[in-house]
Amino acid sequence: MYILSTLENNKFDNIRNISESNYEDLVTDSKFIKNCHSQFVVFKYLQSNIGEYSKFLEKISNLSVNQINATAMFDPKLVSETNRIIMNLVTSFRFFLDNADTYLSRNFGKNSDQFSDFKKLKSSEFDDHFAYRFLYKLRDYCIHLGFPINGLHFQAEKNTQNPEKMIGDLIISIDRDLLLKEKKKHWGAIVYKDLQNIDDDIDLRPHIQVLSKSILRLQKFIYDLQKEELEDRIDNIELFCGGIKNENNIIGIRHNYKENGQIVNFEFYRIPFDKITDFKTYKNSC
Repeated sequence: MYILSTLENNKFDNIRNISESNYEDLVTDSKFIKNCHSQFVVFKYLQSNIGEYSKFLEKISNLSVNQINATAMFDPKLVSETNRIIMNLVTSFRFFLDNADTYLSRNFGKNSDQFSDFKKLKSSEFDDHFAYRFLYKLRDYCIHLGFPINGLHFQAEKNTQNPEKMIGDLIISIDRDLLLKEKKKHWGAIVYKDLQNIDDDIDLRPHIQVLSKSILRLQKFIYDLQKEELEDRIDNIELFCGGIKNENNIIGIRHNYKENGQIVNFEFYRIPFDKITDFKTYKNSC
């Protein structure tokens, strides 16, 4: 016996009995959605780290010169927090790329056009954007050689009439000369040459902005590969049981009932409406 049920406020409510074939179809659709989401959740993790970086950037931007304490820009806690946020971002970026490679190769095959096209897209992003290849390699630098940021500095436009009213930002930058002290093998020939051609310290802010756009393009490529089938399977589930879903309940199928005196045991297969919501939110943001 298979029973479509809701779980809310720690209480199960039976909606209706369903056939075994209905149950199997729901499980098949749910498994496909869950598999797609196993990659998407890594993208969400990366986006959460980019979001944390953005919030941190807001805190250190548009500051009055009167708010700035020169020694505070080298405060160990501030420097440590900055390094942590940047490290999380570049590490989760590489995590996203490696996970995407594995996901696509397993689902489409290493020799598939889908996997080949994704590798071409990554190569294009690497070749076309210094930000992409620099931040890609910065993760390796951090892993092997430690945190790259030793302090922040204040940058503001001059206000000669009212210098006390100057507004500026704390800049997250990396000493280019410090990076070049390391061997070429840590950067690769292309990025090492990029660094040699840069005259000043590297302000990470515009480069992270460029990288964020590259990440969105990569994720959209992955989503589009499975979009049609994914949306069909979401439609199947919503047509079958979407009408009983609300913000608080969990929808699932109860089955394998076993009674032993006063004790009743059963299994509950949860329909992944939380993951469906993630995909619908993403689709609406594209």
